[in-house]
Amino acid sequence: MSVKPQRSGWTEETGSFEPLPTYLELAMAAASAHEAPPSPPRPRLPGLSVVEKLVAVGIVCLAFYGMALIGCGLFLKAEAKRTGFITQRMMSAELQDADFDIRFSPRIIN
Repeated sequence: MSVKPQRSGWTEETGSFEPLPTYLELAMAAASAHEAPPSPPRPRLPGLSVVEKLVAVGIVCLAFYGMALIGCGLFLKAEAKRTGFITQRMMSAELQDADFDIRFSPRIIN
């Protein structure tokens, strides 16, 4: 009496036994079988055409550029005030024939 081998591990052509899949392979196959297909990316700013999106990006770029210019202007104004204070202090010290403060090194003008 011949015993029929199990269907999954026996190949008729070679007559050899193939090893059964491991638990890890079975788990991976089960996980990949139930994966949802990736959803398509949501469009940014829905309801706007391409031209309207380009205009919005241009407005944002101009706003950032304007803020950079305002920052540079405020920096120049603060620098001018600081320079004015130093110059005024030097002139008053010069008029009084007093020595300069230790914190400021004397400048030699040729």
